Amino acid sequence: MTTKTTSATARKSAAKEPNVAAVEKPVAVATNVFSSLAKSGSKTLEGIFEIDKALLGYARASITGYVEHGKASFAAKDINTLIDLQAAFLHSAIETGAANTREVVELARTKSTEAYAPIKDVIDTYRSRDAA
Repeated sequence: MTTKTTSATARKSAAKEPNVAAVEKPVAVATNVFSSLAKSGSKTLEGIFEIDKALLGYARASITGYVEHGKASFAAKDINTLIDLQAAFLHSAIETGAANTREVVELARTKSTEAYAPIKDVIDTYRSRDAA
């Protein structure tokens, strides 16, 4: 009776082995996917904070420029000087705005690429497995 019990127990444990392996693989895949999503979310937030800091810096510089322009406008001696000040200020504001926009776009592009990288790695891993 002991041999029958032992062989029955061995068969039961042998039957359970494939089920454990079948469960471990999807769990590993899910862990990898959720880990990548967490990394991606973290990188996204870092990028948002960095872009916000840049935008706030540009806003601070713009406000300072507007105040200085206002002071210079009130100090203008005649209308021709005021028109020249206004033209120079507008030209400078347009150039600065364009440069700031280019910097923000490049920063956003860089940060979005960094945020997408963990997800892309997971996708590439499973694409290469499917292709093989």
